[in-house]
Amino acid sequence: MGAVHAALVFDAEPRHVETARRVTAAVLAEAGVRDRDAIGTVQLLVSEIVTNAIVHGDANSVSFQVTCAAAGGEVLIEVDDHSSGAPELREAGPEDEGGRGMRLVTYFARDWGRRGTCTWCTVPVGPVAG
Repeated sequence: MGAVHAALVFDAEPRHVETARRVTAAVLAEAGVRDRDAIGTVQLLVSEIVTNAIVHGDANSVSFQVTCAAAGGEVLIEVDDHSSGAPELREAGPEDEGGRGMRLVTYFARDWGRRGTCTWCTVPVGPVAG
């Protein structure tokens, strides 16, 4: 089986974070990922990166792509916020409601970065069911 992929463009509104999470779960299921912890981790990172794009992006829309390379057991998340700014690793205090998203991405992702206006990360999901 080859890679399973989905792409969406949606308005920069918080309600679309859940849409991106659902699409991600569907892609992982189709690719044969069964590990609930891996699925939860990928969905968490999708939530964090999409939320950052919605909150900090300069455009009215966000482009989202998720690809699961079945053979490699890796997921690629790409979120384009059409903004020239880059994500920042912030130090959130114990009372802060935000500011931890990119720390989570750094911790759980195999790798992450920024290409143009797109923030991306790769997440290992282990072997997939055949």
